[in-house]
Amino acid sequence: MDGIDILGIDLGTTNSAVAIWEADAEQVRVLPNQAGEHIIPSVVFFDPDTQSPIVGKAALEKFIHAPEQVIYSVKRFIGRTFKDACVAQDQEQLAYALEQAHQSKVAVKVQEQLFSPSQISSHILKQLKANAEDLLSKPFTRAVITVPAYFTESQRQATKEAAELAGLHVPRIINEPTAAALAFGLKKDPQTIAVYDLGGGTFDISILEIKPGGLFRVKASDGDTHLGGDDFDKAIIDWLCSTFKAQHQAELDLRRDRILRARLKKAVKAIKMGLTTETDYAVNLPDLCEVDGQPVGLETVLTRDHFEQLIQPLVEQTLGICDRVLQSARMKPSDIQQVLMIGGQTRTPAVKQALRDKYNWTVNDSINPDEAVARGAAVLAARLQGYLMEEVTLWDVTPLSLGVELENGKMEVIIQGNQPIPTTKWRKGSQAFSTSRDGQERILFKVYQGERPIAADNALIGELVLNLATSRPAREPRIHCMFKVDQDGILHIRAEDASTDGEPVEATFDHVYRLTQEEVEARRQEAQTYKEQDERTNRLFQVDEEWNRIKPQTGNIKAELIEEMETAINEQNVEQAEKLLADIKQQLFGTPGS
Repeated sequence: MDGIDILGIDLGTTNSAVAIWEADAEQVRVLPNQAGEHIIPSVVFFDPDTQSPIVGKAALEKFIHAPEQVIYSVKRFIGRTFKDACVAQDQEQLAYALEQAHQSKVAVKVQEQLFSPSQISSHILKQLKANAEDLLSKPFTRAVITVPAYFTESQRQATKEAAELAGLHVPRIINEPTAAALAFGLKKDPQTIAVYDLGGGTFDISILEIKPGGLFRVKASDGDTHLGGDDFDKAIIDWLCSTFKAQHQAELDLRRDRILRARLKKAVKAIKMGLTTETDYAVNLPDLCEVDGQPVGLETVLTRDHFEQLIQPLVEQTLGICDRVLQSARMKPSDIQQVLMIGGQTRTPAVKQALRDKYNWTVNDSINPDEAVARGAAVLAARLQGYLMEEVTLWDVTPLSLGVELENGKMEVIIQGNQPIPTTKWRKGSQAFSTSRDGQERILFKVYQGERPIAADNALIGELVLNLATSRPAREPRIHCMFKVDQDGILHIRAEDASTDGEPVEATFDHVYRLTQEEVEARRQEAQTYKEQDERTNRLFQVDEEWNRIKPQTGNIKAELIEEMETAINEQNVEQAEKLLADIKQQLFGTPGS
């Protein structure tokens, strides 16, 4: 295992986990903490005396006595602004306070200090990192981290920032449903699956198509960021309150009594766990409040049948979202070979039975639902290090950079490699393309994929030709170009002459991502092998572009110096070209830096 140095981390709303691929055993291991727990609550408590953070179960236990200092479900706010509607909605349910920070970002207030959601999340990641290092007696500086499929670019970036604060570089962000599919080992047999993820705070359903060679494509995703185990808890708490009122003719004031709310929430966790395997659960909660000056509690029994009645509307909500995602994917329930169950709330028998009854789906719950996503992240982490050589291609990010060839042969990158998808990049305004010759009638866009600075050293994807409507001088037309990679990993290109009413041209390249993972890695390795040579090439391109920019102003420069400059560029003598360029700029502008 000495060679494995990338962790797989599921940074969850309610719980988090860390895993690693064991090369010797050829399997994933979810790493426990010192108490032997494989998952930790995504909860942070700040000690009021030292302000030092406590993470996990120890932090959760502080909730009853100091709920305003216990930070939970912070993943809901990462990468969001304070003005987002969901922030106001969530704030009403929190025991801790939120405030508006710089640039309208969300901040968590603990006593008089403000923390960003990324800072809070970094403490959870630090704890997972420390657990792994203590157990395996080696340092870790890299991790593959999972995020919901619906996360925006700002939310993904904020997650990376949290990792950086924790001392972890993130070579890859992976969507949770894709990670789940990897965890369940679904990378060889072509099939269409659903991933049903019902966690503590959110619900997501994704349909993935697995093509020959391990090509994963997300056909459709949907969900509800305010539907999850917390709502199941609330249904039980409401029932407990109504039962208490029936027994004692008194109300439990949960709105003002945060400690009472924390006690009931803790009791509900035990009730749900008990009803997963048993048909009834005896509730005994002494001294909940005082009635007529006397302390009174609650004793009752909740049966599984009654529990299922309480949560039925919530289960139906998830089924409605399943209907929507099937419609978006233009599929029938019978098109789905199996449904993967992830998220702790999927342990509820009624949830699994509802999927069987309505869709006749084969439910795959063979992996611990709290661990599945972390396991999948660990599989990808191992794959990034070359330990797993199966052809698995994930469309969570662009595997290599995409761009066009310029007149001087340079690869002009438009979409960077490892860019989260879907993504759209435009070249317009000051970045617009143009013509290089007077009267030029057409522009040829040769599209390449790769990391080398010279376009011809990369893989040619295809070509696109834009015919210009009118004849004009060189560099006068303003040609806008759009590169778009959709959720399925398909590249769409559009080019248009913004200075006329000419017809735009469009092209789609589906085969752009038909490279196997081995081919992708080979091209990355090639870029690493030629790194020093490519750096010199980039310097030469920069000199050439700067020279072309100032050449029209060199009328008073000696012809011999100009000839020397042209010769240095043509002979690719980078050092000489840089020196001559500095001399010429000194004569033109009085400083080599102008």
